[in-house]
Amino acid sequence: MTELQVSRITATRYLNELTRIGLMTKHRLGRDNYYVNDALYNLLGNTNAL
Repeated sequence: MTELQVSRITATRYLNELTRIGLMTKHRLGRDNYYVNDALYNLLGNTNAL
């Protein structure tokens, strides 16, 4: 929000759109939502395989 200078609602819309087109996944934990870039997460998590 701060970096893009947008409201929380706008940031949520951006993240939901990235989720809709398949670039991220949304995970709900309690009352909070976490958005994960799965491709990047897998790449960084598999550094030993390289």
